[in-house]
Amino acid sequence: MPKIELKKFNGEYEEWLGWLAQFSKIHGDSELHEADKFQYLIQSMVAGTRASNLVKSYPSTTENYPKVIETLQDRFEDKSMLAEVYIRKLQSIVLGLERSKSKLDLCRIFDVIETQLRCLESLEVTLDHSAFMLPLIESTLPIELIKVWQRSPEAGYVDKKKKIT
Repeated sequence: MPKIELKKFNGEYEEWLGWLAQFSKIHGDSELHEADKFQYLIQSMVAGTRASNLVKSYPSTTENYPKVIETLQDRFEDKSMLAEVYIRKLQSIVLGLERSKSKLDLCRIFDVIETQLRCLESLEVTLDHSAFMLPLIESTLPIELIKVWQRSPEAGYVDKKKKIT
């Protein structure tokens, strides 16, 4: 198996969950000495970022490793802050669509929105997609596209029992 490269954390909230998922393997390894875990932690930071500066503010000792981990969690693992970040990202996507009104790459837009929704889901934040997201996204689409969508059975606007003749 090829070696997995250690993911580097850049101090951005939206990168925290992915970085933590990988680093938790190192953190949870009971056979690895905490001084070594501290070195892996230092190596997994992007140099010059606030996360890196925070980690480097602690002397690299066995006693400080749990302290620096707790400080990182206090700073970046605030679920309400993370949820706000992902919701703002969704809003910026929709507002960006509203401003551009140029040729839309619907597959790319869908993927980007779906990514943000999955991130919120991993934080156990659930949104009523139909009440919250659908009207926002629809407001950015060309009217012709909305009309085609509303005619499709998947949209839920057409009574499925009614036959079209």
